[in-house]
Amino acid sequence: MAWETETASRPFSELSLDRMLENLPSKISHSPLAVPLSNGSTLTIPRRDLFDARFQLISQGTGDVESAESVELMSTLQFLDNPSDLVPLIYEGGLKTWECSLDLAAYLSGIDYGVKCTKARTLELGCGTTVPTLCILHDIFSSPPTEEREIHVHLQDYNASVLQLITIPNIILTWYHSSAAETCRSGELEDQVESTLNITSQLLDSFRKSLETYRIHIRLFSGSWENFDIGITGGSYNLILTAETIYRLDSLPSLVRLMRSACLADDHTGEYLCLVAAKAVYFGVGGGVAEFTQCVEQTNQEARVETVLEKKSGVIRKVMSVRWL
Repeated sequence: MAWETETASRPFSELSLDRMLENLPSKISHSPLAVPLSNGSTLTIPRRDLFDARFQLISQGTGDVESAESVELMSTLQFLDNPSDLVPLIYEGGLKTWECSLDLAAYLSGIDYGVKCTKARTLELGCGTTVPTLCILHDIFSSPPTEEREIHVHLQDYNASVLQLITIPNIILTWYHSSAAETCRSGELEDQVESTLNITSQLLDSFRKSLETYRIHIRLFSGSWENFDIGITGGSYNLILTAETIYRLDSLPSLVRLMRSACLADDHTGEYLCLVAAKAVYFGVGGGVAEFTQCVEQTNQEARVETVLEKKSGVIRKVMSVRWL
């Protein structure tokens, strides 16, 4: 198969975590998301409500209407009511929590990745609501901090607005509902609404302090995969995650190349885990597991794609491990 590449791309950009925290609204409304785990139990994590993100955009306005940031925010507003309406090279579905992201979280729980994680560099590509990373962070924040831990969490999404409106609020919500924020919760007023989190300067200071205590370093990147700069992000990763990102044939080559670089940058020979969760077929779009596997093998003839988890109810879904031999 001859692979066509994207005809346009969005520049690679790193977003300031501090600036994103400063731009959060005074309140975040959220609802519980049930994540089925591999042992049969369920992990409930809070997830920001889309109507709340929509209200934030409307109430805050978009500032300078000619700036690139404001243009994207205005375009995002139309997708908040229909988060699954994909528009290639404009909006790639990051506002919606897709089924395969839950499968990926389940697999990670089955290998106790978050529990065992001590020193790691993780990268979630096309993160959106970032459920797999949230589950890892939940495990870390629910365990005692240690001096041995050093975790670099890097999150990438095509749309910077998704990182601002959904990704970062979800991370804060996960932290707030963990034992790491117990002191912060105990100091709040008793009349706080359960489904609403008040964003105060004290809360954000506590969040930053927890990141330092648990030795977690968060960086956020937006833009196209083909423009992602591994050199700027610090080199290879121990864990690469992506879910529901192989649906477009023309974006497969850039995704596969980036995944390979993320595992093998600077002739990295250490251990890594490269996981892709996807539906077997994306009807009407062209992508799927077979096309992804073929693209991997054409990029690197010695690479192997192994199915490590499979869901056969409805449309078949798989979690795959890629080894770049």
